Amino acid sequence: MKLAGIDLAKLRRSFACAAVGLVHVIATEQNMRLHFVVAALVAAAAAFFQVSPVEWAVLILCVAQVMAAEAINSALERLADRVSMEDHFLIKHAKDAAAGGVLIVSLGAAGAGLAIFGPRLWTLLVS
Repeated sequence: MKLAGIDLAKLRRSFACAAVGLVHVIATEQNMRLHFVVAALVAAAAAFFQVSPVEWAVLILCVAQVMAAEAINSALERLADRVSMEDHFLIKHAKDAAAGGVLIVSLGAAGAGLAIFGPRLWTLLVS
């Protein structure tokens, strides 16, 4: 069945594959599980501090970017391992660069979180 030129069966299969991939990354990658724990803490803090809708949007986008970067990093690592399990400087550099990308996004998310929660935490601690 098609809707506006979109094959709905193919779209459904694409979403199913994406869900399987996400479940696999959560099950196998400690860092992804850590990102989920941090995301839950961020959501709890956002609810507690009653952040604005725009701040919610920023936080949601930051969490999504970090998790997406982690999933892409995991995919690159698996692909590199499939190509060669031997130590090779190019594979090491590729893996390190992907991990560095996750670090950059994570630091950006932490900065956004600090900008949103820092003043509120300071007020809570000082009062």
